[in-house]
Amino acid sequence: MKTYLPDNELGRQHALETYRILDTPPEIAYDELADLAAQICGCSAGLLTFLDDKRQWLKAKCGLPPDLTHVPKEISICQATICHDDLIYVPDLTKDPRFSDSPLVAGEFGLRFYCGMPLISEEGYALGTLCVIDFEPRELSFEQQEAVRRISRQAVAQLELRRRLRERDEMLAELDKARAMAEAERSKSDALLLNILPPAVAEELRANEKVRPRFYQSVSILFVDFVDFTRHVEAIEPAQVVHQLDEYYSSFDEIIARHRLEKIKTIGDAYLCAGGLPEINRTHAVDAALAALEIQDLLVKAN
Repeated sequence: MKTYLPDNELGRQHALETYRILDTPPEIAYDELADLAAQICGCSAGLLTFLDDKRQWLKAKCGLPPDLTHVPKEISICQATICHDDLIYVPDLTKDPRFSDSPLVAGEFGLRFYCGMPLISEEGYALGTLCVIDFEPRELSFEQQEAVRRISRQAVAQLELRRRLRERDEMLAELDKARAMAEAERSKSDALLLNILPPAVAEELRANEKVRPRFYQSVSILFVDFVDFTRHVEAIEPAQVVHQLDEYYSSFDEIIARHRLEKIKTIGDAYLCAGGLPEINRTHAVDAALAALEIQDLLVKAN
């Protein structure tokens, strides 16, 4: 049997892949179309198939064994159908020189009648076929042939709907992923703001993208500096210096938090915090003094 290939075979193969239909489980929408075509035409079997580079895969079928899922493309009659843009109608396959020597006709399968319509996508590619077959020669009326055409168009519409639904689901999944990433980045940003700014100031910055200046009548400033820091660290590895400062500053953070102070900044070996802001209170001087004494006690014990 002659092998048939559409002129746009490479593009057709690529288009077929975008539908992700091959080797998918049975779907009732396609099964009903194949069954309807067979009933209207009074044929033994109805098929809805797709052709890749090596096989004709049966997405839906009625009247054929359940374990029949595909046939080799080179013996398929539908390989000729996808080379056309209209119905192929063969009342007796044994009398048609295009198909009479096909193993499906001349062999044990004994196919005698075929009527198939290509499933033409919106881009103009014949992805597969809707066809009816029988094991005896038969004739179809004009109305029956037209029904095959119409059912094939319904199959294409179902196929396009399936692709759009899948693309929508994929787009929604991408949006959910992007939303989750944005939320994670926002959480990191919020954590950074809270790490360097008081909560009330950070919230105002998030809400208004700026912070209005505020005047405080009375605050207390606590400044911690390591005496002779430069001389002491000259003989220490830089990584060890950073590690020690981090341990000290983490302890300082805990101390000033207990005494209602706010860290302003750290510069090298200098640590600056303040009391009485951003929330005004009357005990900030005492709080700062108590925190300073606790920090001194910590450093004495550490050394």
